[in-house]
Amino acid sequence: MNRSKRRGALPRWPIAGACLLFATAVAHADYVVPAGASSGLAGGSMDLACTDVIVDGAFDLQGGTLTNVRHVQIGAAGSLTLSSGSISLAGNWSNGGTLNAGTGTVSIVDNAACAASSVVSGNNSFYALGITSTTGKLVQFAAGSVQTVQSTLTLTGAAGTPLRVESTTPGSVSADINLPTGGTQNLANLAVRGMSASGQWLAAGQTNQGAGPVSRWFGSPTPPGPGGVAPIPTTSQWTLLLMSLALAGLAAATRRNKS
Repeated sequence: MNRSKRRGALPRWPIAGACLLFATAVAHADYVVPAGASSGLAGGSMDLACTDVIVDGAFDLQGGTLTNVRHVQIGAAGSLTLSSGSISLAGNWSNGGTLNAGTGTVSIVDNAACAASSVVSGNNSFYALGITSTTGKLVQFAAGSVQTVQSTLTLTGAAGTPLRVESTTPGSVSADINLPTGGTQNLANLAVRGMSASGQWLAAGQTNQGAGPVSRWFGSPTPPGPGGVAPIPTTSQWTLLLMSLALAGLAAATRRNKS
């Protein structure tokens, strides 16, 4: 059942000459899936022309592609299933419901005419998340939120105009990105404030082009080891035996000196 609707669309007039006008209106209206409704792309592609995706029902991309999206909003009763599909947006990503990432990709890109900056809110588990900018775009993550990226995290700016990645309360470390062990990171030219990394250390060996504060970003992971945990040294039984003999010899020498 496909009961989605495009907010602001013209009615389906029963005349052939209205088809072009209707198609133009649809291309510039929000894609809305009302509560209790379901919709799917059936593997197709759709250009949203800088309008919004509003999901209060069930929306499955079914391997399809949404491009030129302004904002994505998943309501409390809404569910968005990416399957192997992709969404490219310029503005805000708000998840108050359910995101089924599948093996899909979410990309936040430059399009100042559509949205100059972005805010990512809600706790999300993405399969692949890519945020790229050549203009110094500001992308904020809601304070208290955790964004998990299961497979590939891409955060890239340009030389001289770094991508700005910040918490919505950038003066304190208050939002987190979790890239688990085994995930891939492609990070460069970043200005980061108020962000932590609870999985892999992010952008290790690079320099923060922002004012901070950050936790487990840039520089060298310390202490070293997986997850920033220093390995505990172990001692073989032969080393322990030699240490015991040395201590016994020291004790004997001490007794002789006292006598």
